[in-house]
Amino acid sequence: RNWRMCVHYAVPLLFFALGIAAAECIKQKFQNMQQFHWRQIVVLCEIFLLLIVGFLPIKLNLLANAMVSFSCAMQVQAFRKVNGYAFASTMCIGNMRSGTEALCAYFHTHDREVLKKALDKFVQEIEKAIILLFGIGAAVGGHFIRIFDMRTIWFSCCLLFVSFLFMFIKEERE
Repeated sequence: RNWRMCVHYAVPLLFFALGIAAAECIKQKFQNMQQFHWRQIVVLCEIFLLLIVGFLPIKLNLLANAMVSFSCAMQVQAFRKVNGYAFASTMCIGNMRSGTEALCAYFHTHDREVLKKALDKFVQEIEKAIILLFGIGAAVGGHFIRIFDMRTIWFSCCLLFVSFLFMFIKEERE
């Protein structure tokens, strides 16, 4: 019956749902745009939201949390696959879960395609060093927060901007 805490936890969940809807709206509206890919627009929105979060005072933490949830949801929705496989860009455990699930399915079906999918997932984890990078990011963020306080989130904006620029590089197709 602690309604204040209910709201405290419901607001970020609501904003997560709204972030997914926003990413879908951006996709629908801009998927045929020539200058930018619609996912680049999502990244620019994330950068903008996280920049604002860095300016918010601590007394507005609920709003900041909601904005980060919104941003996270946009990214999760926009970047769902890598090389055709499900991928969780904001968490590393989801990729491990997908790989383990596919491995279990292989042991049940003995389907070599399922085994290939499982191995690809685990290789993705190793090659991209996602877990390692998450750990490094957490450690650096923990250290920076002592120095830069809530402005530490702006480092995420810088990394997102680099990602935005990388998205202009076209992959060569054979």
